[in-house]
Amino acid sequence: MLDHLVVQNYRLFKDLNIPKLGQVNLITGKNNAGKSTLLEVIG
Repeated sequence: MLDHLVVQNYRLFKDLNIPKLGQVNLITGKNNAGKSTLLEVIG
């Protein structure tokens, strides 16, 4: 299980830091906001 996430210089994420993740996390956003890219990073 992930407890935090750091992404640097990947596609549209230049410096993303999510310091605290729970057991269940919901990813929402408008079109072209980076939801699929975030799943690529995790998966």
